[in-house]
Amino acid sequence: MKLAKSFGLFVVGLTSAIAITGAYIPQAKAVKVNLVQNGDFEADPLVDPNYDPTLPNPFITGWKNDSQLEGGVYANRLSNYPNPETNGLRSVELGYTPPGTLANLSQTLATKKHNKYQLSFYLASVEEAPRLDNIFQVSVGGKKLLDLANVSFQGFTKYTLDFVAKSKATDIKFSSHTGYDWLNLDDVSVYKVDDDAQGGPHSSVPEPSTIGGLVIAGLLGGWMKRKKAVSC
Repeated sequence: MKLAKSFGLFVVGLTSAIAITGAYIPQAKAVKVNLVQNGDFEADPLVDPNYDPTLPNPFITGWKNDSQLEGGVYANRLSNYPNPETNGLRSVELGYTPPGTLANLSQTLATKKHNKYQLSFYLASVEEAPRLDNIFQVSVGGKKLLDLANVSFQGFTKYTLDFVAKSKATDIKFSSHTGYDWLNLDDVSVYKVDDDAQGGPHSSVPEPSTIGGLVIAGLLGGWMKRKKAVSC
């Protein structure tokens, strides 16, 4: 009877201690990280005095701007027409290119092979009929995922595309042509999909109840061994 009573007090004490300790066990949370550098196009001033202080800035941090045309003119430049759904001040204006040509804005992302990702961005169009002549394409890893033609007047509209990385470095590229006015691109992001399912931070942390059970089992085992040794 004395042994049973002592055992009961021991278990109650352990349970209380673990309940208190378990309440303070921190839970790791998956943090979504945008793989795109300067996806909101806010890192640079609207006008670059080293280029031409009278023209919008074509040099965009984190991006390769292949839109230089004859005479050193860039089709892609920063604009003071931002996406109203965010707190930004700028977007990229995808301007005029000669017939049959495309201007490109691209960036190489650090990815993991076979992982799933989601690319999203906002696109606006100033062109409308009868002055309507534009092309907008999105390529990821050399594969074209979106091909739009003659996008008529629209405010910033969100587009979402899913892809699977084929290597540890993945290129995203926006190609455009406008014959009359311009398109605007803003808020580009790429996030890894299904973080938990792919062994994300959550999966590596046991629940407090599991930890408590493991501690109880270990302490009870040691207590029983000591008790047995004394009784012998």
